Parts: sequence; C-alpha cells; structure tokens
Amino acid sequence: MKIVICDQKKFLNRDLELEIAIIKKELGAQTELCIYEDQGDTDERMQMLHDADAILTSYLELSDKAMNSMHKLKVISIESTGYNFVDTEATAQRGIAITAVEEYCTQEVADHAMALMLAVARNLKHYQKQIESKHRFDYNSISGMFRLEGSVLGLIGMGKIGRAVAKRAAGFGLKMIAYSPSCSQETARKYGVTLVSFDELLERSKIIALTTSLTPKNQGMLNHSTFTKMIQKPIIINVSRGGLIVENDLAQALDERLVSGAGLDVLENETDEETTRNPLIGRENVVITPHSAFYSDTALYECQRIAAENLVFYLRGEYDNVFKIVNGLPHEKASNQKV
Repeated sequence: MKIVICDQKKFLNRDLELEIAIIKKELGAQTELCIYEDQGDTDERMQMLHDADAILTSYLELSDKAMNSMHKLKVISIESTGYNFVDTEATAQRGIAITAVEEYCTQEVADHAMALMLAVARNLKHYQKQIESKHRFDYNSISGMFRLEGSVLGLIGMGKIGRAVAKRAAGFGLKMIAYSPSCSQETARKYGVTLVSFDELLERSKIIALTTSLTPKNQGMLNHSTFTKMIQKPIIINVSRGGLIVENDLAQALDERLVSGAGLDVLENETDEETTRNPLIGRENVVITPHSAFYSDTALYECQRIAAENLVFYLRGEYDNVFKIVNGLPHEKASNQKV
C-alpha cells in the first residue's frame, strides 16, 4: 500500500512526524509512505501519484484530468475544513473518497475574526505606524472612530464559526444580523442574531464578517455591485476564503470610501509573490494576516491527527470512525457520519 503526503512547499513546512507515526502504527511499518513537495511539475506529480492508494494533503489541486491516471486511488484525506480545490464530481465518478477534518479550529478562527475586527475598528495599524515610524504619540492623528457597542455586525454565514463569532460579539454589545439561508430562526435567536436578506445585511451593517464556506454560487459575492449597496461604509472582515471577495473591487471601494477598512486573513492568491502586487497590501485601513486564523499549537495538532486518522480509518473500512466523508462512501453507512 502506498500513501503520499503531497503539498506545496509552504504547506509541508511543518513537523510531519505525527502523521507519519499514526499511519505507520495503524497501517503497518511495511506501508510505503512518500512525502512529495509539489513544485508545479505535472509529469513528476503524476509519476509520484499514479500508483498511490491514498493522498494526504492540505491544498493540493486535483482536477478531473489529474485523476485520470490514479487508478489505485481510494481516498484523499484533506488536512483542512475546505476541499474546494479537489474536483468532487470527478472523485465521485471514480469512487474516490474525500475525507475532511471539519472541526478543529473554530475557537481560534472566531478569536481571530474578533481580533481583526478590533484592529481595524480601533485603527491599530495607523497608531502603530505613527508611533514606530514617525514617533508621534497622538490619539488625534486620525478621525472617524466609531463605538462598537450598539453597532450592527452582519454575519454572512451562521455555521460553527459564525455562531462562535456571534457569542464573542455579544460581549461587545454589538447588534447582530445574519444572512444564512441554511440557518433556522430558532438557532439564530439562540445566539441573539436576526436573520435578514442579503441586501438588508449590506444596507444595515457597520461591520460585515464573512464566515461562510466558498461555493460556486457565492464566489465573488462581495464585488463592485454589492459594495455600492453598503450604506454604512462598513468594515469588511474575512476569515473564510479569499474567493468570496473580488479584491480589485474592494480596493476600488476603499479608494471611493464605500467601505471604511478591511481585516483579511485570506486572499484570492496567497503566494509570497502576490504580496508584491496585491492592491490591498500597504493600506493603513487594511490589516492582512497570512491565513493564520486557524493556528494554535492545539489546533494544528488536532488537524494533523484527525486527517491522518481519517485516512487510516477509511482504508481499514472503519467508516463510522471517519470524522467526515464528503463523498465516496462505499455503502449505506453514509447516514451515520459524524458532522
């Protein structure tokens, strides 16, 4: 049996001993375990993956075409909650399972959303620059600060992270509304949130926080058209996926003061090279962090452990123990999945 841990260099830049130990212990020391750093060479990647029984990855793009030669592949274990970079229809047609972590960093991401919200609302980047670069110790070097208490926070998405953000935001006295078609009124009320239409959220919110998954339907949901509907000139917070925002349109909205600022943990293109030309970087009213909202030592350990165990459980046929099977479950046990 061949298992390949495969990703780009920056996603392999961590201690892999935990995943290796779990796989070797549970599947046997004779298991062939390969670590492959993907550098964009398609032929080389295919040579490494064509006879793999399982792939463990965080963000490796696997298209329909890429899977044509993977005749032995049984499962792709995603070391992340998102799996939009894998062609799910292609895997389903081939009987290849996708497993995901689903839950390991909700608390960290919610904390990070609040940190970005506070940093932008309180103009911390501006004050830091004033003190460190200009040695100016003056609160009055900026204007337009607003009080959080009583302001309207609009949550786009009321899943686990949206609900965790709502719990924290309640402590700051924020009034909360949400656009979330899958959320029930009962659940929203439990968290002190009023469900509204998308357009109403855009019009009323002083802060808009993206806490929803990326899908083909909501790709680029914040764009020039939607920014023009934001009457309150809000702060935009994104701890979900960069593809939810059209970045050039956000840059224009900032220039035209349709929005007041942004706190972004995710970008459309998250490469080092892209930081040299992204139109949102270098602005005092934009705080950007490197897709780090998930991170803590505890969260990273749980992510690695669950992803490795998902792979092991699936290959051993212990489907009830897999945290989440997106597709590819061989039989009726799909109804018993823990979600």
